Amino acid sequence: MEQEPTYEELQEEVKRLKTLLDNREEENLIQQLKESESRFKALSDAAHEGIFIHDKGLGLVVNNVGCEMFGYAPGELVGMHALEIFTDESKEIVMDNIKNGVTYPYEVVGLRKDGSIFDVEITGKNCEYEGRIVRVAALRDITDRKIAEQALKDSESKFREVFENAGDGILIGNLNGQMIEVNDAFLKMTGYEREDILGFHIKKIFSPESLKTKPLRFDILNEGQSVIFERDIIGKDGQVILVEMNSKRPHANYYLSIVRDLRERQRAANELKRKNKELLEAKEKAEESDMLKSSFLANMSHEIRTPMNGILGFAELIRAADCDEKTRMDYLDVIISSGHQLLDIINDVLEISRIETGQINILEAKVKVNDLIKDIGIFFQPLARQNHNEIKYEFPNESENQILITDEMKVRQILTNLVNNALKFTLNGTVSVGYGIEDNWINFYIKDTGIGIPQDFIDKVFERFLQAEYDDQMKQKGTGLGLAICKKLVDILGGDIWVKSVENEGSTFYFKLPLNKKADS
Repeated sequence: MEQEPTYEELQEEVKRLKTLLDNREEENLIQQLKESESRFKALSDAAHEGIFIHDKGLGLVVNNVGCEMFGYAPGELVGMHALEIFTDESKEIVMDNIKNGVTYPYEVVGLRKDGSIFDVEITGKNCEYEGRIVRVAALRDITDRKIAEQALKDSESKFREVFENAGDGILIGNLNGQMIEVNDAFLKMTGYEREDILGFHIKKIFSPESLKTKPLRFDILNEGQSVIFERDIIGKDGQVILVEMNSKRPHANYYLSIVRDLRERQRAANELKRKNKELLEAKEKAEESDMLKSSFLANMSHEIRTPMNGILGFAELIRAADCDEKTRMDYLDVIISSGHQLLDIINDVLEISRIETGQINILEAKVKVNDLIKDIGIFFQPLARQNHNEIKYEFPNESENQILITDEMKVRQILTNLVNNALKFTLNGTVSVGYGIEDNWINFYIKDTGIGIPQDFIDKVFERFLQAEYDDQMKQKGTGLGLAICKKLVDILGGDIWVKSVENEGSTFYFKLPLNKKADS
C-alpha cells in the first residue's frame, strides 16, 4: 500500500507545479508578443503610410515605407529624434501637436536625408506600448495631392478670371433650368443683382411673348447640339435688350449660355444706315447741284451774252455816220439798260460767292424802318409803272419812329430783292410792303397780286440757281440767285424767311428779324 504524501510534501509539489505553470505562461506571453510584433511589422510594411512610434520624440519603430519616404535605410530612423525629419518651420508645429496630443490630420513640410523637401500629412495618437505611453503617427506623402489641388485652384482661378472678365454675359443653369451662376457682364448688361438671378428659372429674363415665338429648346441641348438665337431679354428696369444667345450643354450636370449684347451692333447698323442714307442724299444733292450749276452756267452764258450783245451791237450802231441825235439817245438808253442788267448778274454771283465763303461782316446800327421801306418804294416806282402796278405801304399804328438795330445794307438788299421779284411777276396789280411787331421780333412782309408760285416749287424757292417755269409772257431774266441770297442774309441776321402763295392769286414773302438782339455774324 502506497504511503500518502505528507503535508510538507504536498506543499512542495504545489510550489513546483506553480513554478511550472508560471514558466509556461511566460513562454506563451513571449510567443504571443513575438507573433504580435510579427503581425505589426507585416501590417506596417504593407501600409501606404509611414508608421512612426516614438517615445518623447525618439524613434522606437519606423516601418519601411516611412524610411523610404524620407530616404533612409530600414531601421536607420530608429533612435533618431522625430523633429530631425522636418524643416525648421515645421518643427515647432510638430512639437506643439505632440505635446497637445492632437489627433486630427495636419500638414507640414518633410525633410529627406538628401535635403529635399516635400509635403507631409500627419495623423497621430497617444497609445500604450510595452507598458508606457508612446506616440503613434501615420505620415503620408501628399505631394501629388498638393499638385492636383494647386492645378485645380489654377484651373478654377483661370475659369473665374475668364468668367468674370468676359465681355459677353455668361449664364450657367442646372438641369432644372435654374440659373446657378452669372458673371458681372450679364449683370451690367441687364441691371440685375445676383440675388435677382440665382435660383430663378431662366424664363424670368424673357417676356411670355418672346418665349412663344422662340421657345427654350432644352431638347436640342440635351442632344449635344448648340442653340443660337437672337432674342429679346427683359432688363431689371423693364427695358428690352436685343441679344444673341449661344447655348449648349457642355457637362452632364449643367447648361451654359453666352449672351452677347447686340444693342451696340444694332445702333452701329442703324448709324450705318443713317450715314448711307445721308451719303446717298448728299450724292443726289451733289448730282442735282452739279446739274443745277451746269444749267446755271448755261443760263449765265445766255444771260451775259444778251446784255453784252446789246451793249456791243448798239455801240456799233452809234458809230454809224447816219445816226441822228434822237436815235443815238435811244441806242444809249439800250446800252445803259443792258449795262445795268449785266451789273445785276455780276452782283448776284459775287454776293452768293461772298456769303458762301463767309466773307460777310455785320455792321449794326439804328435803322428807321418806315424811312427804309419808303426809300425802296420810291426806287421801284419806275418799274411799278412799267407793269402798271401800285406800291402800297402798310405800317403799324404809331410806328413813325420805329427803330431796328441791324445791318441796314443787308436788310435793304433783302427788301430790294423781294420787292423787285413781286413787281416783275405782277401785272396791273398791287405790291404791299409792311411789317408788324411781335414780342422782340419785327415781321416784314411783301405781298403781291401776281401769278403766284406753283405748289410743287414752293419748297425749292429759296434754293440756288432755281426759277419756276412760267409762260413766255412772265418769263424773267436773271440768275435765279435772288431768293437764295435773301435766305442766307436773313439767316446771318438771326432771323427766318418763308413764303405763302396761291397760283394765279399772288404770293406773300415773310421774314422776321430780332428787334434789339445782336445778330450772329
